[in-house]
Amino acid sequence: MKLTKAFTLAEILITLGVIGVVAAVTMPTLVTNIQEKVRKEQVRTVKYKFTKATDKMNSLGKIGHYDSTMDFVNELKKHLTIAKICQNNELDKCWPSESINAYSGSGTTLTEFPVKDLKKGVNLKALALGTKTTETVGIVTGDGVPMLLVYSPVCSGFDEAKTYTWSVQDGKPVTNATTNCVSAIFDINGAKGPNKIGTDVRTLNSLFGSTDLGTVAGISSEQCEKVKTKYGINECCTDCDANGGDTWAAGVIKCADMGLHLPDMLTLANIANARYGTTLIGPYTIYMGTQYGEDCRTPIADWYGQNSYIFNEAEILCNVDTSTDANSALNDGEGSTSSTIFDYYWSSSEASAVYAYRRDFHAAFSFWDRSARYNGHKSLCVGD
Repeated sequence: MKLTKAFTLAEILITLGVIGVVAAVTMPTLVTNIQEKVRKEQVRTVKYKFTKATDKMNSLGKIGHYDSTMDFVNELKKHLTIAKICQNNELDKCWPSESINAYSGSGTTLTEFPVKDLKKGVNLKALALGTKTTETVGIVTGDGVPMLLVYSPVCSGFDEAKTYTWSVQDGKPVTNATTNCVSAIFDINGAKGPNKIGTDVRTLNSLFGSTDLGTVAGISSEQCEKVKTKYGINECCTDCDANGGDTWAAGVIKCADMGLHLPDMLTLANIANARYGTTLIGPYTIYMGTQYGEDCRTPIADWYGQNSYIFNEAEILCNVDTSTDANSALNDGEGSTSSTIFDYYWSSSEASAVYAYRRDFHAAFSFWDRSARYNGHKSLCVGD
């Protein structure tokens, strides 16, 4: 008699049970990661197409100046396919829901913002200069993306002969400085929910729905290791354990749990532009006000010493005059905090297991640097 070896029914059921348990544990995280990657690409595409239009406008000398957002939109539609335009008193006709779920100020509780009330730059927490009282306009792009935007009435345009550096996501271009005269919010999935900031509702050059958590209590490297894959943290900081914990990683986690994230270096640069009344600050620009004179590069070199990675003369703005009408129209307390406050803010950029990048905001100057992840810098959660 020939014997045939096989699994028993009990063994098969046990194996299937183990597979089920593993799948139940790993699948939600896997699905969430895939969904977030899809959303990131959708957001990138919207910003890229919008910036391609403003970049073309700039090459034709058409970025500024316009007296109103509607005047700007009437030029924009020649370079970006727009299916519908809604006046300031009918914004809800260009938006798929009556309200948007977003955070307000430093709160951690969602608030419903009626779309019809988002009438001015201040309501969008616009970073574009001088837009606090400027009226917004609604559009729906040819791709079906609803958008509320506001244009800076003090925008002086850009050098049409200059090529502006693009920010990059996963090796693909996203946006460049030609969008600095515009702030917007948009919905990447149209009429579908949840109509929430950081999920389907995203921002461009705006702090709408952002929340300032201040300094977040640090976490240990052991805590970090357990969740780093889920939150996209590359390395955990063992050096932070003896110094109060990793405040940068804690900020990443806190923001992500709210559906938001720490700002990238470009967003922090746009906050600096709004604060100091200029459009010239880029992600790696050091800004010095008029009181530092034309030779501000010398003290900066002394400050940074051997940190050659940060000192680039081409990225230093000396003696920038911010006493203009643009500065007087600044969004003080709205799109940005007051220019007299001294702040350090973490960026989303992780330099190593020990360092992350930040931008500092002082009364009359702003610079970027990398900082030990146990330092008590603030976590600003944004939905761009």
